Amino acid sequence: MTTSGLITGTLEHLRRPLVRNISKGQRVLVLSDTEHDPRVWQAIMTILADIEADATLCLFPRRPADYYDPPSAVCEAMMKSDVNILCSSTGMLHCAASLRSMEAGIPSICLDGGMRLEWLQSGAITDDMKQIAVRKHYVGKNIFGEGAKSCRVTSRYGTDFTYSVENMIWVPPLPSDSFDPYKIINFQKDENRPAGKLYYYLYPTGEFNVAPIEGTAEGKLVIDLTMHHLGLLGSPIELTVKKGRIVSIDGGVDARILRDFLATYGDDNAYMCPAEASVGVNAKAIVRGIQREDKNIMGTMHFGLGTNVDVGGSIMSKIHMDGVILEPTLYVDGVKRIEHGQFLVPIEGNA
Repeated sequence: MTTSGLITGTLEHLRRPLVRNISKGQRVLVLSDTEHDPRVWQAIMTILADIEADATLCLFPRRPADYYDPPSAVCEAMMKSDVNILCSSTGMLHCAASLRSMEAGIPSICLDGGMRLEWLQSGAITDDMKQIAVRKHYVGKNIFGEGAKSCRVTSRYGTDFTYSVENMIWVPPLPSDSFDPYKIINFQKDENRPAGKLYYYLYPTGEFNVAPIEGTAEGKLVIDLTMHHLGLLGSPIELTVKKGRIVSIDGGVDARILRDFLATYGDDNAYMCPAEASVGVNAKAIVRGIQREDKNIMGTMHFGLGTNVDVGGSIMSKIHMDGVILEPTLYVDGVKRIEHGQFLVPIEGNA
């Protein structure tokens, strides 16, 4: 990672969720690692000082894989904080320590996954968060519908993949006049979402996700844009899935890296696929080569491996990995709803 070493540009987008959710005197734990852009945690600590929060920085070596826990002392500290801020180079929102703290009612503010300071000043983070909430409602209602049963996804790179979503579609409510797009969300309460006890604010954001029925997926899923750990792909990765489980990983160098990664850091449940199947709804997101941004690009779809207890499923794994298809075609119950990344039914509207 190469950075200028200087904090430049606006911090307004970084500041908004912090000032909306943190008050003077609150205990705030900031989690980062030695491979993350240090300007991000420095800027966060400065904003917290302005708020007069009781802030502590935990800086530790990069975790070996996305959604591995931080060091044990940090895990303990997370349970004694009022708010945890996740800004590590690896994803941490789905890790066991984060899930435990949220279940205990301690919220997370999450901008993990290696976001550089410049990326927190442009692109996905600048989209209208209220309109993102509107799009999520209409994707649930118009793309899927609460009675949806089956999905088929195809792509130019050879994806032909089916899975069941019967009784798994949730339609989040339209945002009200009092909606605050920067407030921490209780997903079960605020979005009608079967998602355990998720209690966080995620940014950048912009996805509608579903946990398909486990064991129902069949076919070839070709990841062509970005994947956790690998970043921007140099060549597509072809996953062959039978009864909801990856049975082969084919392709070039990136496929080899993924095979080795899963064998080294995964577990039996890491091969469950798809743990989630999500649609991007952020109109300002651009290709960065990083999951936190790329999976939100309007009209993309991303598919998860491993843990899905936090999105309405029952799988718990050592890891959670997302892979993005840039221009998918989606059929819901045989009706084409997205074609090459373009929505065929309206998802924009008024709250």
